[in-house]
Amino acid sequence: MSNEYRRALFILLSVAALMMFAVGANAQDCDTCDPFANHCSDYCDRCRIRGIDYCVSWQPSTCGDNGACLTDNCTPSWSETSRVTQGTYDGVSWNSCNHHLVQWVTETDANQCNTYEAFWTQSFCEDVIDDWKNGGFYPSCCNGYGENGHALSCNGYHSCTG
Repeated sequence: MSNEYRRALFILLSVAALMMFAVGANAQDCDTCDPFANHCSDYCDRCRIRGIDYCVSWQPSTCGDNGACLTDNCTPSWSETSRVTQGTYDGVSWNSCNHHLVQWVTETDANQCNTYEAFWTQSFCEDVIDDWKNGGFYPSCCNGYGENGHALSCNGYHSCTG
């Protein structure tokens, strides 16, 4: 290996190492603390002085200063407590189709880890394929029966209303 090659490799690795340290030194913005994922003692930076386009001065803080957060040393234990189908639709291609269920799902944390009771439950919209049909020319998954034996129908809703 030539000296020039070694020198170039050393410089490249040095720059890469410096970039890794620079990226690792940044904490998350306290405004992005997630009440379902961040513990109260998780470190974050709070903007003290906002400039025109960005924050010009930061202050060290924790996600607990934001309000809702997970109690330290507590791990949520989520279990599904409700699932309501709000929409059904046909995902069709030229020789097969999928029958979609759009469902509003609610989960409850058995450990009640959050400092605020309102965050002991969470709800979200989930799109699930429950059946399908193969063969034919543009088969419909909105009528008849699917490969899993489900009676198929569609209301055309592709999203949840909550």
